[in-house]
Amino acid sequence: MNNKQKYKILLNISFVSAISFLLLSFLAMFFYSGGSMINNPKNPLYDESILYYSHIYNFFSDLGLYTSWSEKPNSVSLILFSYALFFAALELLVFYWGFHYILKKDDKLINISMLGFCLALISAVGFIMVGLFPSDTMFHMHMFAVYLAFISFLLVMLIYAYAIFKSSYISNYLALSYFFLFCLVGYYVYILIFGPRLPTIPYTDSDFSNQIPSSSSLLFHVVSQKLVIYGIIFSTLWQLVELRKKKYIDL
Repeated sequence: MNNKQKYKILLNISFVSAISFLLLSFLAMFFYSGGSMINNPKNPLYDESILYYSHIYNFFSDLGLYTSWSEKPNSVSLILFSYALFFAALELLVFYWGFHYILKKDDKLINISMLGFCLALISAVGFIMVGLFPSDTMFHMHMFAVYLAFISFLLVMLIYAYAIFKSSYISNYLALSYFFLFCLVGYYVYILIFGPRLPTIPYTDSDFSNQIPSSSSLLFHVVSQKLVIYGIIFSTLWQLVELRKKKYIDL
C-alpha cells in the first residue's frame, strides 16, 4: 500500500469518526435522563418535569454522568457518550496523521508536524478520559481530563497554523482557519479558568447546594462549550473535504 492510498484511508476513517461522534452524541442526548447543574433536587426551585437534554443548560459532559442531575440512572447515555468521545479521539489521531503525510514533504516541517501529532495524541487521551471519568463519581479526574484535552488541543491549533503557513504544499487559507480555531479554543480555555464561577465540588458533596451557579453563568459556559466543540467538528469536516482534493492526494 503506497502513501497515497494510506492518506485516502486515513481521511475516510477521520470523516466516518467525526460523523459517528455527532450521531452518538445526539443519541446520548435523546436518552439523557434529565436535570442540570441548576435544575436538580438540591435546588429548591427544581422542576422535575424537565427530563430532556438542554443545549443551553447541559454540558456535553452531562451525557456521561453515572447518575443524571435528576438523580436518575443514566447508563445508556453514559455508554453512548463514552463511545462518542472514543470516535472523537480516533478522528483527531487519524486526521493529524494524515496531515503529517502532506507536511513531511517539507523536510523543515517534519519535526514540528510530529510535535503537533504528539500533542493531538495527548488531547485524544484527554477526551477519552472525559468519557471514562464521570464528573459525578470522579469529579477531579474528570476536570483534569477536560483541561488536558482542551489545553493540549489549543497547542495543536497553534502548531498546525504555523506549519501550514510555512508549507509549500498547503493553501494559506487553511492556516487562517487554524488560527481562527486557535482563538476559539483559547477563548474556551480562558472561560474554563477565568469565566463565571461554577461548582468546584461534585454533586454528591453535602455543600453542593451552596455552589449552584446562576442560570446566566451556566448558560454562558454551556453555550461557549457548544460553539467551540461544534466549531471544531464542522471545521474538521470542511478541512477533510479540502484535503480530499486531487492536488493534495497526488502529492
